[in-house]
Amino acid sequence: MDAIDNQNSESFLIDESTLDSPLNRLVENLTEEFKNEQPEGFTGNGQVIVNLLTDYINNHNDWKEYVFYCPYSYSRNLIAKTDMFELMVICWRRGQPSPVHNHEDQRCWMGCVKGQLEETYYVFSDTKSTKGTGLLEQSYTHPIDNGSVGYITDEIAFHRMQSIADETISIHLYSKPITECNIYCPDKGTITRKKLGYFTQYKKKVLNLPSSSCGSVQPLSSPIPQPINTTTSNNSTAVSECTNSTSTSTTANLTSSSSSVSLI
Repeated sequence: MDAIDNQNSESFLIDESTLDSPLNRLVENLTEEFKNEQPEGFTGNGQVIVNLLTDYINNHNDWKEYVFYCPYSYSRNLIAKTDMFELMVICWRRGQPSPVHNHEDQRCWMGCVKGQLEETYYVFSDTKSTKGTGLLEQSYTHPIDNGSVGYITDEIAFHRMQSIADETISIHLYSKPITECNIYCPDKGTITRKKLGYFTQYKKKVLNLPSSSCGSVQPLSSPIPQPINTTTSNNSTAVSECTNSTSTSTTANLTSSSSSVSLI
C-alpha cells in the first residue's frame, strides 16, 4: 500500500478511479444535500441522509476497497472529506472498543455493512444529560445491526462503540468534520482532549503513525480537571483509556496516555 502524510487535508474527495461507482454517487448526493439549509440551523436534511446511507449500505459493496484492519485498535479509513462532511470506513475487531467520547456538537451517522456494532450511551450522573460535571453513567445500550443506520449527537449522549461480532465494518458520516474531541473516563470523572486522525486516506496508509496507533490520535493539552463525587460509579464496564491512566493529584485528573487511541 502506498503512504500519504497529509492526514488533515481540508478537501479530500474520492479517488478519480471510482468516479462512476455507487460510492462516488453517494458522495455526490451527500455533497448536494449538505448545501440545503435546515430550520434547525444546520445543513442537510436528516431523513434524506439516512435514506441515502440506507440505500447504499444495503445495495452496494464498493466500500470494500477502503477496508484496512489494524492489529492494535479499530481503524479509521477516510473515503471523502469536504468543509461540510467527512465519510469513512471504520474496521473493528472484537475487543477493540472506542473510548467514551463526544462529537463536538456535530452530527454523526453510522451504517453497519458487516457484523454488528454495540452502542452505549453515557450521560453525567448528576444531571442525567451531557451538561454536567463529574462521573458518567450508562443510560442506554443497543445494537446497530448489519444494514441499519444509527445516529448520535451530543444532545442525545456521549457514546462508546464496539464490535459484538468477530469483525465489523461500518461507514461513518460526520457533519461537519471533527478534528478533535473529548474522551471521558466515566468512573473517574475526567476529560482529555484528543486530536483525530486516520489509518488510511484515499486507500493510502498515513505515514508516521505511532506503532500502537491506528488513527494517529494525539493528546492536545493537559487533561481537563473535573470534580468527582466520593460515591462509587454505577458503571459496570471498564474503559481501557481510563484504566491505563494514573492520577496525578487528589482530584484524580486523567494523565495523557502514552498510546494513541483512534476515536470516532
